[in-house]
Amino acid sequence: MYLKSAPIPHTTTMQKQRGSMLVIALFVIILLAVLSLAMLRMLAASADSVVSEVYGQRALNAARSGVERSIAAAFPITGTSNCSASEAFTFTNTPGLLNCGYESRCSVVTVNDDGDEYQYYRFTAQGSCVAGDTVVSRNVSVEGIQ
Repeated sequence: MYLKSAPIPHTTTMQKQRGSMLVIALFVIILLAVLSLAMLRMLAASADSVVSEVYGQRALNAARSGVERSIAAAFPITGTSNCSASEAFTFTNTPGLLNCGYESRCSVVTVNDDGDEYQYYRFTAQGSCVAGDTVVSRNVSVEGIQ
């Protein structure tokens, strides 16, 4: 006895794949959106680090200026020495140092060594720069004996 099976409905492969392109396109769009968001975050972090680095260098230059000014006042070419306790300065018309300033300090200690007196100087300065909500500061210190 030979049994005939019922015919299998014949559908085209195009009908079976209907909607699969939509799923693939949606997946690609979501993947590209996630990659774009990751790249934007990386670029924003990179920009923040560049701003911090540039303003950090400017703050260091401001602190160096404060130390150099204190040293020049303590050891003048002519006139009397002036080692002031503290000095604050804000750069207003200096290109590259706008929104920057420093606070410098000078201290002198007399040291006796076998009857010889020496003056021990310590110069410190803190330079700071403001860029929007970011404040960057650097410290410089110089010591010397006269």
